[in-house]
Amino acid sequence: MRTVRETIIPASSGRALTLGRGETLRVIDIEGSQACDLVCFNLEDPSECLSPARTRLWHWRVRISTGDQLISNRQRPMMTITEDTVGVHDLLLASCNRRLYTDYFRVGPRDGCFELLAQALAPHGVSVDRVPDPFNLFTNTAVEDERQMVIRPPVSRPGDHVDLRADMDLLVGLTACPEDITVCNGRNCTPIGVEVRG
Repeated sequence: MRTVRETIIPASSGRALTLGRGETLRVIDIEGSQACDLVCFNLEDPSECLSPARTRLWHWRVRISTGDQLISNRQRPMMTITEDTVGVHDLLLASCNRRLYTDYFRVGPRDGCFELLAQALAPHGVSVDRVPDPFNLFTNTAVEDERQMVIRPPVSRPGDHVDLRADMDLLVGLTACPEDITVCNGRNCTPIGVEVRG
């Protein structure tokens, strides 16, 4: 399999790209400990999109890795994880967003992953109201005994990656998460590498 396209998503920014069925997207944590929100849409009908809830139900668990699939809101496989050097990713959290920063973290307004995804996807005809919840790569979450969701430090190291094969033609949105308040990114936002292999 050869690399046909590659790019770097700078820290605290987002990108969108298209994938043909059968192509593989490699997402690389260049410096380690960096979260990446991933969403995807059926390229021919963007009303079909990633559903973390249906993905959890399909696999009957909250953490997925090699061999598992990302499932759409129409209950169809969209991507298959073919290689995963980390094994710790999140299917629980929504994207960070302006309201989270102002009302929960009590810091000045700033763009979160939700806004970064919306900006990257807008030129492809995806409205802000149609940006789904993400698959959070390299994000380490847990539910504690008292039903509290917690974010733990990432376990990904420099060069760790996840390979996802497209099971249909896709539009994909990705971020290098800007959240530097919790340990989500080790409090140090860094770039994400992206390769398309075919």
